[in-house]
This record gives sequence, C-alpha cells and structure tokens, in this order.
Amino acid sequence: MANAAIMTDTIACLTPEIVEKYDIKLLPVSYDIDGKPYRDGIDLTPDEFWKLFPAMKEFTTGAPPLSEYTNMFEEMAKQTDKIVAIFVSKPLSAVNETAVQAAELFRQDHPDVEITVLDSRTAAGAEGLIVEEMAKAAAEGKSVEEIVAVAEETRKHVKFVTVMETLKYLIKSGRAPKTAYMGELFQVKPIIGMLGDSGEVENLGRARGKEKAIAKMLDIMAEQFPEGTPIRVYVHYTDNRAAGEALKDTVTKRFNCAETYFTPYTPVMAGHTGPVLAVSFYS
Repeated sequence: MANAAIMTDTIACLTPEIVEKYDIKLLPVSYDIDGKPYRDGIDLTPDEFWKLFPAMKEFTTGAPPLSEYTNMFEEMAKQTDKIVAIFVSKPLSAVNETAVQAAELFRQDHPDVEITVLDSRTAAGAEGLIVEEMAKAAAEGKSVEEIVAVAEETRKHVKFVTVMETLKYLIKSGRAPKTAYMGELFQVKPIIGMLGDSGEVENLGRARGKEKAIAKMLDIMAEQFPEGTPIRVYVHYTDNRAAGEALKDTVTKRFNCAETYFTPYTPVMAGHTGPVLAVSFYS
C-alpha cells in the first residue's frame, strides 16, 4: 500500500494509464489564448488546442492560482497525511514556487499533513519519468525520504531533446536570438532540450531541413548512453500524429527500448515553440 500520494503538473506529459495505475494527481497548468484562460488538459484537449493555434495571436502561460493547489491537497489529505509533489523546472515556470507557497498556506490549517515539494529540473516526458519512478516507490510503501531519494537519483539520468518545426513563434514571442531571422529564411530547424541538471533549456544544435534535424536529434540522444543500454522513452508529437508515429518507429528500431510511451507534447510548452517532435528518455 502506498505510504504517500504523488502529485505533479500536466507538463509531465504522463500517459493516462500511468496516472490511473498509480493514482497520480495532476495539476492543470494555466495558459491564455488571446486573453482567454484555459486549464491544460481540462478546458482544451491537445487536438482542440491545435485547431485554435493557426489563428492564435497571443499566448501566455502561468501558474495555477493557489486555490487549485490547496483544493488538490485537500482531496489528497482525505487519503493520506503524506504528499510528495514534483513540478516542472523552476527556471521555466512559477508552478513550483507557487506550489511551495500553497503548501505553506495549507499547513496552517492542516499541521498534521506532510507536504514535500520538489523541483524536477526538467520538463515534458523527462519530468514524467521521474514522477513514475516516485509513484512506483510510493506504491511499494517507501517512506517520503526514500521517495525523495528516488526522485533525486532519477533526475540525474532523464533527458529530453526537441526538434522545432519553425523559429517564427519564438521570433514572434521576442525570445529568439537575432540570428533566428536568418535561420528561418534558410529553413534551419533548431534542436533544443535539457540534457544536464541545470533546469535550463539548452540550445543543442541545428540542421537544415526536418529530416536532417530529426537525424541529428537521434544522434544527440545516442550520445547520452552506451550503445545497447536499455532505455525508457517518451515520443512526443504536436499537430502531426503521423509524424510522431514515424519517429516512434525509428526510435524503437534504433534503440534498445525497454518501454516506449507515445503522448502529445503539452500545449503549455508548444504554445511558445510551435509544432515540434520530441523524445524524452531515461537510461
């Protein structure tokens, strides 16, 4: 029997099966499209998001209000007095910082409930892989201290890499470097990701044309572990499921995949980047 309940955010891109199997509580991250607020995975499905995307003029993201955290803590506290929550990398979002504030607020009226908030220092399926390991430990009856240790150890080994379809959405947001305009002109596909433990998104390279960019992304992936190492992989897609399925086939043929998951890339991130293909993995 689980000794603690596990909580994370929708940026983790977890499969519904894993969420249900381990009774993981998902906090929907907030975003606005042209001034209208949405909760990730609740008010819009990923498919519905991509139907709105072509006409979208403004996209912003933010942490949910404190009440959404405390309401979830309240529900979880009906089943347990120990909650371990882990969220998207702190440098990328205020979700984690707001969680710390919400936990402090909740403890004032519930001093007997122990809430531990962790920073995943990553995002997407890499975050999800940490969450799954934590949930397994909780299901085995591990203590909070042991669950935290599992999270910290797993965090050292999870990574994700993303190929962006275009730079124009980063340019539009004002986040792109000056060279991005020239890169867009020559159809350069940027490759970004999180390979280290800094919590920051890294610029991993670029390639001209989508096929070359995907090949380079997989080469970067291969450099992260010895050949033949069993890995667990998330393959993420955005507006093109067929392209995602093709990437999944390529990944499973090239690598020794012990487990392969196939999930939509969270709109919370894709709203800033535009369409992408991505892989998250754990060796």
